[in-house]
Amino acid sequence: MALAAITSVTFTRPSNTTAYTAGDVIGAADTGTPANAGSAIHTLLGVTQSDRFVMLQEAQLLMHRSDVPSGMAGFRLHFYDALPEAILDNAAFNLVAADRPRWRGSVELPTPVDLGDTIASQLTYCGLLLPVAAGTTSLYVQLQALGAWTPASGTVHQIRARFVEAGM
Repeated sequence: MALAAITSVTFTRPSNTTAYTAGDVIGAADTGTPANAGSAIHTLLGVTQSDRFVMLQEAQLLMHRSDVPSGMAGFRLHFYDALPEAILDNAAFNLVAADRPRWRGSVELPTPVDLGDTIASQLTYCGLLLPVAAGTTSLYVQLQALGAWTPASGTVHQIRARFVEAGM
């Protein structure tokens, strides 16, 4: 029987309204911790047991805001099986040479829809096969904007993912 996991990461983007251009990554506010200060690397904990494969069944992005900003398009969610090189909020996504072995693929989330107090984007039955490295139960993600838009200061974001263990 395949095991299933639903995991999420919630972060607050920086307290500014610096516009994103298409291709920029979205990061967390500076928490005062050097390891993740302004980082655009997010960790999905408890995906499965170490040294296993999982299949991404569903990915969601929820933003705590009541409107879809002008220019906002979809998003690309990049997956890594090990911690990628540091990248900060609002930097252009770059799959650097050191990250090529860690990068495991991406999925594209559609333009969010307005659900009242939340805007949301969802992709179901993704089918992306991902390895979870030995010694960890986590995957790392980067959220990349596909359109140019101006964010609200300090907006809360939540990335949710549903996985099923793949017997390989």
